[in-house]
Amino acid sequence: MTWNYLEGNEQRGPVAEADFEALVRSGKIGDETYVWREGMAEWQLYGQVKAASAGTSPPPLAAAGQVACAECGRAFPPDQVIRHGNVFICAACKPVFLQKLKEGVAVTGTLNCAGFGIRFAAKFLDGIIVGVFVYAVIFAIVGIHPQPGVARPIISQLIGMLLGVSYSTFFVGKYGATLGKMAAKIRIVNPDGSKVSYAKALGRFFAAEYISGCFTLCIGYLMVLWDDERRALHDRICSTRVIRK
Repeated sequence: MTWNYLEGNEQRGPVAEADFEALVRSGKIGDETYVWREGMAEWQLYGQVKAASAGTSPPPLAAAGQVACAECGRAFPPDQVIRHGNVFICAACKPVFLQKLKEGVAVTGTLNCAGFGIRFAAKFLDGIIVGVFVYAVIFAIVGIHPQPGVARPIISQLIGMLLGVSYSTFFVGKYGATLGKMAAKIRIVNPDGSKVSYAKALGRFFAAEYISGCFTLCIGYLMVLWDDERRALHDRICSTRVIRK
């Protein structure tokens, strides 16, 4: 069975059932996303399809210019709710919603953000991978004929930076994850769960290495420990999230 869905005004698909479920879990497809599959007479909101499958009535839809609270389902003007990832929460439901996040409870429509431990492990593995390539290239270029003075350290640093930025930009821009993140089964996405661009991947690399790392003495990385969406400083700057697949 395959599904089609609307992203903005553009149709996406067909996608396999397993891939469709992954999009739902990531929050890219929510209750207000229009979906269609073979056998359906017309496009329907995913919330209605889900409710029909469960044998329950779907919650009332928000009127034009309003948004629905993900907890209670009531409609509110946009300036009376807070936004968390792909969902909206009213003031009355905010304490309950935040408590769920702290306890690690999966919340419908939100991204399953990765914690500090798994992100650190992925970055450590990426460091090993990039380091192997850097030393191999350095040895091939200057290792056989070492140069005295400062020439070798400067060349080594330039090679390291070029390989590091190329590695991160290519893999994040194309796959949403470096090899280390793939191994850890996490990936980088926009707040709505969509794939980041090559340009954002490039900017995020420099924000991570120099702002979250060098300029803040790695405090920018540690922000993951207390941020409500487990964002590092460079995630805030570039408006990205690191989520579990």
